[in-house]
Amino acid sequence: MSDLVPTIDAFRVPLEHTSDASGLHRLIKEGRFRADDIIAVTGKTEGWQDDDTSRLDADRAIRGLLLDQGSRPAVDIGQIPMVFTAGGVGILTPHIVVYTRTLGKPLAADAPRLTIGIARSSLIRPEWMTTHKVIEANADTVRKAALDANVDPGELEYVVGKTYFPTRQDFADARSAGHQIPELENKALHRRASGAAGLGVAIAAEGMSMPKAEDVGERLDLWSGRAAISANEWEPVGGDGPQTQLIAFGNRSGAGGRLRVGHATMADMLDVAALPRAIRRAGLDVNDGPLSQEHRDRIIAVYVKHSVPVDGRLRGHRQVTENPEYGRQAKAALGGMFSAFLQDNHIWISGSATHQGPAGGGTVAVVVDVS
Repeated sequence: MSDLVPTIDAFRVPLEHTSDASGLHRLIKEGRFRADDIIAVTGKTEGWQDDDTSRLDADRAIRGLLLDQGSRPAVDIGQIPMVFTAGGVGILTPHIVVYTRTLGKPLAADAPRLTIGIARSSLIRPEWMTTHKVIEANADTVRKAALDANVDPGELEYVVGKTYFPTRQDFADARSAGHQIPELENKALHRRASGAAGLGVAIAAEGMSMPKAEDVGERLDLWSGRAAISANEWEPVGGDGPQTQLIAFGNRSGAGGRLRVGHATMADMLDVAALPRAIRRAGLDVNDGPLSQEHRDRIIAVYVKHSVPVDGRLRGHRQVTENPEYGRQAKAALGGMFSAFLQDNHIWISGSATHQGPAGGGTVAVVVDVS
């Protein structure tokens, strides 16, 4: 057993409804992996309404299945990062990707393979949102995830996660407890929460210096090219309370398995070439046109984090950003563009990419089978 090393594998599972765990159950029953092997889950859920519960539904269904089918206690299952993004718009297909960690034979030093680290932050407090403390907490969590992946933070390719932004009631409670917190408009608060997570990756993995607190959510020339972290109100499923939860991806020499990961940045929402750049970085030699069937079969997971044009123009052409549906329509358009290239529509795609890729652009990562 001493010659075996941690080995990551991944399995894509379609979702037939918001609480669907049947496909995952079937793979466990078929012996493809054990419930106890699963260390992380990402997913695209179908929610598209303001009162959407699809992320919660998927989270609870999968944690319930792992509790029923495995031997881990509920407290351990609660620590598994499950990063779901809603907005199943256009032709995007609801699905999950589960990541397993087992022991396998190491490959040659010149054949690095996928490694994954997971981590949760300390509990995020509302009064941190206008200070450096929330950025520091996120950067520390990236470092913890890199340690779990057994790589230096600078070797991380991509970080997927979700972080918390406080509700109005959270702020009211904090002010009642004596904390001095300036009033923040909701969009500015969301940019700050999402941006603090992106800057945490930039600091820990890319060597950025700590920005000024007032620059968070505002100075969009500061960004990470390796982050896809959403900001949501705390959802009472896994963990002890409002936390940042991260899944960090890298490639490590001496690891086992069949997978590699690559990332790229999007200059803007028309930069479909970011996708083949990420795929080639992961180790597949693809062309700039739609994927062949051979390459299509090797794509395991696709992650996209994007932002809308900050000046209301896309390559100089006016966008109707005053349309309240513009954000969802842009996501649908981007999903269709990337699906056409992939010839597949299983894409994890999330908006509001503050400090995550260039302003008006975003980031892309792809997990591929290079066996």
